[in-house]
Amino acid sequence: MDAAVISKAVFLLRDAHLSPQQTRRGQAAYFPGMGMTERVHHVQAAYDILSRGRAIRPVKPSGLSQPRSFAAAHERHGFTD
Repeated sequence: MDAAVISKAVFLLRDAHLSPQQTRRGQAAYFPGMGMTERVHHVQAAYDILSRGRAIRPVKPSGLSQPRSFAAAHERHGFTD
């Protein structure tokens, strides 16, 4: 298997927080010549890497998801409505 394809799948699963199904669809955009079967195998390999004895980092909500923080950032950067 191609290491670049697996590393892209790891990125999509872990950092972009996509599901395995979304990751397979996303890989079609990055690697258009790759068939569905190959994408499935690469995503499975990436999922195995992420779940092999290591806890997957929980998703930490952004500070801007809180209305108070969002308003403060909005004012700090000079955005107006």
